[in-house]
Amino acid sequence: MAKHKTTTDTTPGTASSQDGSKGENISGYFRKLFEQNRAWLESRSNDDVLAQWLKDHPDQKTVPERVKQNLSNVKSVMRQKLRSKAGRKKGSRPAQAASVTAAPITETPRKTIRGLDTLEEQIDDCLTFARSLDRVGLANIIVLLRRARNEVVWKLGER
Repeated sequence: MAKHKTTTDTTPGTASSQDGSKGENISGYFRKLFEQNRAWLESRSNDDVLAQWLKDHPDQKTVPERVKQNLSNVKSVMRQKLRSKAGRKKGSRPAQAASVTAAPITETPRKTIRGLDTLEEQIDDCLTFARSLDRVGLANIIVLLRRARNEVVWKLGER
């Protein structure tokens, strides 16, 4: 018995999307707006974006809830793509809006740091040696060595 594949006939330019515009869905509409107006993406308020949506859709009196939800989702995803990535200075963002729509970057898995066990043991030995030399006189160094050992232990736990 042969299986039949059902297809829908969609001619370019005649497809109607959920928001009533031809050939574009709600997400695509907001992505385009945010690419053209970067300040709207960085703003906490969505008032300007919703006002633009109402201007572009004169047949609508109010913005439907599903459109507001879609706006929030698109804004969240685009902001996430702009957040600082490894190797980038904190707070810096890409210069061009085109990078927002680029292919998603896959994160490389964290490389385990080899030799952390050995480093922890060596710091422990230094701590013991510092305490045996002069516990009071080297108190600041002992505190720093303990902090360093705790950081190494923390890194070991992350692996």
